[in-house]
Amino acid sequence: MKLKTTLSLFMILLASALMAQNYVSTEPLNKNAILEEFTGVSCPNCPAGHTTLANILAANPDRAFAVAYHPSNSSFTTPYPGDPDFRRTYPNAFYSTPYCGSSRFMPSAFIQRRIYGADRLQSRTVWANYANTIMTEASPANMGMATTYSMMNQILYITVEIYYTDDMTDDNHIYVMLSENDLVSQQSGASGPYTHKHTFREAFVGQWGDLITEPTTQGSLVTLEYEWNTAGSGYAMSNCEVLAFIENQATGEIITGVGVHVGDQTYIEPTAAFSVEDNTIGVGGQAIFTDESTGGPATWEWTFEGGDPATSTWPSPGAITYNTPGQYDVTLTVTNPAGTNTTTMTNFVDVDYAPVADFSANVTYVNVGGSVDFTDVSINSPTVWEWTFEGGTPETSSDQNPVGITYNSMGSYDVVLVATNEYGSDTLTRDDFIDVGNIGIDESTQQLFSVYPNPSNGNLYIKSVQHTYVQEIVVRSLNGQLVLSQKADGSIIQKLDLSSLNTGMYFVEIRTADAVYLEKVILK
Repeated sequence: MKLKTTLSLFMILLASALMAQNYVSTEPLNKNAILEEFTGVSCPNCPAGHTTLANILAANPDRAFAVAYHPSNSSFTTPYPGDPDFRRTYPNAFYSTPYCGSSRFMPSAFIQRRIYGADRLQSRTVWANYANTIMTEASPANMGMATTYSMMNQILYITVEIYYTDDMTDDNHIYVMLSENDLVSQQSGASGPYTHKHTFREAFVGQWGDLITEPTTQGSLVTLEYEWNTAGSGYAMSNCEVLAFIENQATGEIITGVGVHVGDQTYIEPTAAFSVEDNTIGVGGQAIFTDESTGGPATWEWTFEGGDPATSTWPSPGAITYNTPGQYDVTLTVTNPAGTNTTTMTNFVDVDYAPVADFSANVTYVNVGGSVDFTDVSINSPTVWEWTFEGGTPETSSDQNPVGITYNSMGSYDVVLVATNEYGSDTLTRDDFIDVGNIGIDESTQQLFSVYPNPSNGNLYIKSVQHTYVQEIVVRSLNGQLVLSQKADGSIIQKLDLSSLNTGMYFVEIRTADAVYLEKVILK
């Protein structure tokens, strides 16, 4: 007898509230029929049983599923010399009296593990009728499954989903097992090499299944995940299939089940759904879309009205650029073998211009302790303003037009405005925008400096009368705009070339180490 290979098995039970079903229907359905066949290579009538079982499965695709046990506690399962050994000890507990009934024989089978008369074990003459009856009965639960096999690391991944369409107050146990097709050996009752189907190989649960600890009430989704290392098993995984079913522990009867070939899955009609990080964006901005469809789509067709690119076939197409203001539809069509579903979100992406920050001030130079009023002149209708006034009191403001910003220390200070609307934001920083000093006009200036000629035809001279040293000379227009700045060269007389300026009146700031003096100058 071949010993069962010891392999690693991990099962993770995931909370149903965190999962969305991808493989199981939520609509009330009838039961699927589960046939557990007992067969052996030395059983002369077993080929007839294999034929009966094959006909049932062929007549009921995706509704009837089977596994063929070769229990080691039967003389019918002893292999012929030189042939592979299909025996396993796991089915021995099932192929024992009184569990299977009053007697054991082959070919035989459990049909949903239901007891007919006093026996679970039934002859092949009644398999089809019993299975057909079961498939007309309403099921309190539906099952779906997906399997993938990684040839690189030799891991089989299994996801089983159970959705309860009615309350189940009795304990439910889950069974998950692997079977293999196209195994060749001698077979009594057949001539020449014989091919075996659905041959049981491994169980991924305990002898009598594993208790489902999640809720089994109406509307509950239970998701079970398994990982199994196939290294050393010798199984041809491309020929294998996985069978899963749930059993009512109070009655000992199978509720329903499902089976798929390794690498395949069950399908439900998909439901298209998606999300976006932000669907209100500025012109030239990007929207990042993520597929959230259920039902395990196999293909995706996105259409982005007004977007670049305008279409995509990726599950999550990433960033889509919008270059023109407007409101745009987004459409997603998802497809799998069970069907197609489309969702369109009308006017879903809202595109418009972000603000361009700008501002002005009533004055840009003040005495120490003076105040300044600021006016927002940003374009594209900002709705939020964030001002920062270096050296000012208060230092920040969220008003659109802050007034009375006081400056209590000499210096040149930056002003920053961040203007925001629902489509984006923009920042404007004006360096040294506000000049604060001890400003005197006319009399104080004339006591310390001689400014001539005034009016000027282009050349202006500033002479220190009382040996007050000039550090810098700044010329501003009447609205406070800086038009010229010149560092002093240390001499008693400083010369300014104003010939590049337009005719008119200007303010000349004469800056010393501890004060700023102001003179009005007319340029002819």
